[in-house]
Amino acid sequence: PCRAILPLQFRCISMKRKKLRIALYHAWLHSRGGGEQVILELLKRSRHHIEVFTHHYNPTSTYPELADHPLHVLAETRMPKGDLARGARFSLLASTAKLPLQNFDALVVSTGGIAELILLRNHELPAIAYVHTPLRAVHDPSIAAHKRSERGLLANLTHATAGAAYKSVERSAWKHVDLALCNSETTRQRLLAAGLLPSGRTAVLHPGADLAKFRAGRSEKYFLYPSRFSYYKRQDLAIRAFLCYKAAHPGPFKLVLAGGVNPEKRAYFEKVRGLARGHKDILLKPDAAGREWLSLYRNAYAVLFCAMNEDWGIVPLEAAASAKPVISVDEGGPRESIIHGRTGLLVPATEPALAGAMHQLAASPALARKLGRAARARAQRYSWSRFAAGFDAAVERTVRSYG
Repeated sequence: PCRAILPLQFRCISMKRKKLRIALYHAWLHSRGGGEQVILELLKRSRHHIEVFTHHYNPTSTYPELADHPLHVLAETRMPKGDLARGARFSLLASTAKLPLQNFDALVVSTGGIAELILLRNHELPAIAYVHTPLRAVHDPSIAAHKRSERGLLANLTHATAGAAYKSVERSAWKHVDLALCNSETTRQRLLAAGLLPSGRTAVLHPGADLAKFRAGRSEKYFLYPSRFSYYKRQDLAIRAFLCYKAAHPGPFKLVLAGGVNPEKRAYFEKVRGLARGHKDILLKPDAAGREWLSLYRNAYAVLFCAMNEDWGIVPLEAAASAKPVISVDEGGPRESIIHGRTGLLVPATEPALAGAMHQLAASPALARKLGRAARARAQRYSWSRFAAGFDAAVERTVRSYG
């Protein structure tokens, strides 16, 4: 029998039951991000037949393994520049598309905002939302404040009007969601605060890490920040904190920043590259993937995570699976996966606090090893196999109770 996946209160259904045919919609697939990784792991591990529908697919910049699975591109469209243009374009596409659902048993919407609008014209099947987050530009005060600070008065008025219109349409779409599986309690609370669903139609199902693929290696003298380059991942904060640490404690440690660069985030990447320029102990690896990606985790001394109010955070899990302690900002999802002082360090999002945590671990290899071992043990509860089993149980229960 399957094991229960907490905090979901679903019983696993006998494996003798027929496989369900599941249509999964994700608005765009163009990066190696957490949303794309969740989809890939479901395609690989779910016992059901899943076919993916999307309005934008770039096989060269996302996980190449996605091409090995059933994937349908609906009226392929370009990726517009700018949040407002991108949101407007994909909102229109999602809200007007009609999916060929005749031979499916359920529709799963993988959403970080906007994708749920597909339900406006496609609500004849049981509908499960896998929620990476409600649209952060509208529902996350920290992101909204950051964006307002970078825009002028007229642009802020335009975005405020667009946000209000989006909220109105969004509510109509969420009425068709039978169950929302949230990637964290942080995301679930964001969903509830927005009034999009009642608590009884929500549950938490944490994404995981591949415990067989990520494992401990050497402990070389570098701090690793592995995440795609974006303003809300705050690689600039990581650099400033590292320089603060090095100014007080010169020595052999380096900082390695690794992750993809989406076209719309190129300007931010250039900003980060400018901050790193002239510092030989700061290395940027924008194209790291595959074996190099695993090696960077495996041989790091510790892993940094500086994302702004992150919804969940797969990076801390992959670090834990690699038996590495994580120094994370004390915000969002990492508060759920990291136990401060036992599996990693949670600190304020300031340069001195992050620098102090770097020094604390650098000065005590024994502490770094102890935290890393405990992190690996805790990572066992977040395997992708458990995630897929929890997903399957939730979809099966929703289909059974539909109608």
